[in-house]
Amino acid sequence: MSQESLAPVAAITNLILGIITIIMSNRGDNQTSHKRFSAVLIGWTFILLSMYNFAETLLDQYYTFVAPTTIDFGLVSLTGETWRDTLVLIQFSTDSALNIIMLVMALHIPKDIGRGSSWNSLIILVITLYCIVIPPLIFLGGFEYAVFQLVIWVIVGIFWTHQYLHGIILEHKTGDEQYRSESKASAVLLLIWLGWQMIWWLSAFSLLNNEWFVSVLTQLDDAPSTLWLIAVNLGWSVGAITICALLAGEAFRTSKRGLSGISLIVFIVFFLGFANWIQDTLLLDAYYSCIEGNCESESSIFELVNYLTSGVLIYLLKPLLFVYLMVQFQIIDTSSEENKNLTRIMILLILLIISSSVIELIQSLIPIPQMISGSLLAIGVVFFIGWEEKITESFIGTANNSDLDTIQGDGFNDQMLRNTSLLMSLIVVYIVVLGIIFANAGV
Repeated sequence: MSQESLAPVAAITNLILGIITIIMSNRGDNQTSHKRFSAVLIGWTFILLSMYNFAETLLDQYYTFVAPTTIDFGLVSLTGETWRDTLVLIQFSTDSALNIIMLVMALHIPKDIGRGSSWNSLIILVITLYCIVIPPLIFLGGFEYAVFQLVIWVIVGIFWTHQYLHGIILEHKTGDEQYRSESKASAVLLLIWLGWQMIWWLSAFSLLNNEWFVSVLTQLDDAPSTLWLIAVNLGWSVGAITICALLAGEAFRTSKRGLSGISLIVFIVFFLGFANWIQDTLLLDAYYSCIEGNCESESSIFELVNYLTSGVLIYLLKPLLFVYLMVQFQIIDTSSEENKNLTRIMILLILLIISSSVIELIQSLIPIPQMISGSLLAIGVVFFIGWEEKITESFIGTANNSDLDTIQGDGFNDQMLRNTSLLMSLIVVYIVVLGIIFANAGV
């Protein structure tokens, strides 16, 4: 099962989750306006991720697969094929929108940096202007300038890592569960947004990433600038540093209070860094062959390891952790019967998608017949449907008062929330139209 084969699954999953989340954000009369705005942001994040994954799926189906890393580093070029170029440009624009939304989330989840309607209006204005101005500037100036958006990753990493360590330290000193909720929310958000960067932590520290990157640079027509190389290394460094901070914090907390679910995920992601480093070590000959001008084709093992590491984090863990964040910290109102039914749909969808992906993974490792894998999936469906009420209740019931009170803020009214959704709808249309115009113009 190759990494890109997960893209269509992620596209449909994120689209459904986005629609459900936006609907639930409009029904949250019992929620604070700050949480409702957070739900709106997460809902549109799902929609944008779905757009990105749909473009990725079509590129893989009809043209050539474009990895997320090449978009972030600005290593993609236009070929003159109108529809292929349109999809690539949509990916660039969507990536820019996701970057600025990530920064906005860092500024007000779990702690709101600003206060009042003026601050919140400014936040919405920044999202709008960034999504409108930055993509065409990148298209006109050169795709390599997309790499400077990695500065946002650094800012976000600093914000959430600081809040995470602040919560861990004060929880140990005071014993107050409120601080654990703060560190837990920050850890979840770091894993959501920067998790797929974290798996390169050992390759970054051992400079194996640079070994790989040399082979990439030899295939470029023009030598990259020093600033561009610095930005690339910042992107690698932020993932390596944040996972080490999370590991230190969770290892310390586990030794004092026992293992938690978040601790387990952090340990697994850290371990995946070893698997990724082993892969990079084994593929050094292939990297060097590119320097010599005769690139060897990547093996099926390379694709499988990619799926086990970055693929799982990008396509499966991200939506799961977003749903966990919304339910655990009551960003969406799960008290009403209507919303409880939608919550059940969200949780069951995530569970079924993950179970089907795991079964397909097993099939890629062990060549079992389709009939057996289909039977396993059917058993999983029956189990989840039969136990869906208990699963949902246990999922919702794990929240405590400290988690419920962690995400706080003010200054949003119903009109502002409606305007945010309207602006995001227009931005989605703008992204598609912009891609079509620039692709036809042959930029």
